[in-house]
Parts: sequence; structure tokens; C-alpha cells
Amino acid sequence: MKTFFKIISLIVFVVYSSNYFSQATSYCPEQMLLIQKYKTKKYIDALNYIDTALAQCPEKEEDPYFLHLCGFINYNIYKEIDGQSSNSKARPNACDYFIKSINNDNKKQFTALNLKAINSFSISYINDALMILQKSEFKKQSTALTYYNTFKKLKSIAEPDYDFSTISIDFFNGMGRMYKMRYENDKSNSKNFLDSCINYFNKSLALNPSQYTPNYDLGILYHNLGVDIILEELDIDADLEMVILMQEQAVQYFSKSLPFLEKVYKMKPEESSIVQGIAAVYYSLNDMEKHVEYMNILKELESKDSLDD
Repeated sequence: MKTFFKIISLIVFVVYSSNYFSQATSYCPEQMLLIQKYKTKKYIDALNYIDTALAQCPEKEEDPYFLHLCGFINYNIYKEIDGQSSNSKARPNACDYFIKSINNDNKKQFTALNLKAINSFSISYINDALMILQKSEFKKQSTALTYYNTFKKLKSIAEPDYDFSTISIDFFNGMGRMYKMRYENDKSNSKNFLDSCINYFNKSLALNPSQYTPNYDLGILYHNLGVDIILEELDIDADLEMVILMQEQAVQYFSKSLPFLEKVYKMKPEESSIVQGIAAVYYSLNDMEKHVEYMNILKELESKDSLDD
């Protein structure tokens, strides 16, 4: 099965010439010291001069060149010193500076380079989000969502017309599967994970209803929820009213399961596990005619498979 994780290469920026960074828009001695530290790749020293420069030259707070330079100082700390770590404080700082530079760049002198940098960071955020999902790092799942939202924010700035559908489908499916695993690891104490799992699969299907995997996962999930009520949650000595309520809830789950399984059956009509699942659902719904119909289909498929072997 194709993995949901898709690597997107991080754009590598060229360090621009020292002459480029020497063209300050207004003279500020502290800024010149900052530029000197930057040119000699003493990025931490350059970072430490930012607050000093702003204290001595407060007009630099709205200087697009100064903000642009601060962005690249943080960019290089993230890349060269922090090793592109997802925990680097320089990454969000760089993004903030690049955005401020754009907002103050009335003459559009630095906007193109700022946008390229922002796009680069957007890619790094979605990579980190998808890596968390690929590794099933349960404790970082909320962080993955934060990274995804940051990716969308930055990408929308860098490419206003960008189509998020494909990457969002991958992300939603990954989140859905992770919540599904967390729920199945501790069903009795993880009802909120179940709700989140269903929500993310539905968000994915809203973008592309014809996907096989989330339709299949939801079909099996709803069926198993109905079975769990009957086998695990319904006490033997439960009173009649409770039995009726629990049975009605189980039927609701079975009924929800059926459309998803029937959809994937149309996609893969020779997949035995799907036919078996549909047969089980009809049995649970007490529709014996349909149950027998799909059991016969299942027998034909299994007979065909044995002949092929």
C-alpha cells in the first residue's frame, strides 16, 4: 500500500554576496556591526546585535532591508547551527522577520527573496508534520497539526493560488490512521481519539470522496464498533431497556459501515476481505438475503483463488 508520506525537497538558498547586505537604507552603526558579523558567518553574534540595533535605531523596526537581513540571520542559524531541527527557535523567528519585511517593503526591493525563503520554510514545516505521522509519534500529534497549519499559513503567503488538496489528503489520512491506532490501543479510555479519527477521515473524503483507504477504514471501523457493543459492552444481566438501546446503537454503527464498504467493493470487487465485511454487516443487520448473496460471492472468489493457485 502506498505510504501517505511524501518528501518535498527543502529549497537551499545561496548566501548572497556581502555587497548585497551592505546597502543599508539608513545609517545605523549597530546595523553595520550586525552586517559585519553576518558576513563572517558569526550568526549568533549577529543575532545578538538585533536587539541592540533596534534599541539604538528604533526606526529599523519598520525597515524592510533590516527585517530582511534579520530573517536571513535566523535562516542561517536554523540551517547551519541548528541543523534544520524542528525545535529550532530560529525558524519561526526567521518567518516572522520575512513577513514583516514584506509588509514594510513598499518598493518591493526584497519581497521576491522573502517569498522564496518563506516558501522554503513552509516546506520544512510540512515535512516535519508528515514525518511525525510516518513515525507514529503519538505524543507529537498535536505538534504535527501545528506544523500543518503553519505550512498552510506560510504557503498561502508564498503562493496565494496554491492547491492544498493533495497534501491535505495525505495529512488528514495520516492523522486519521494515527488516531485509529491510539483508539485501538486503549478503546475504553480513548473515545476522543475515535471521534478525531472519524473526523479526519471524513475531512479527507470531503476533498476526494473516491479514495479507497479512508472509505475502507471507516467501513471496518463502524462495523467493529457495532460488534464491540454486542460482544463487550452489553452486560449479560442488563435490563431489557438497556439491551434495546445498545442493540439500536449497534445497528446504527452497522448501517454507517455499509455505504463505505459498498463503495470500496465497487472499486475492488474481487477483494475477498471487502466482500466478507459486507456479508458480516448484513448478517449483523439481520438481512439474511443480502448476507447469503455476499457469502455466495465470497465462495466464488475463494474458489477462483484456489484455482489460480
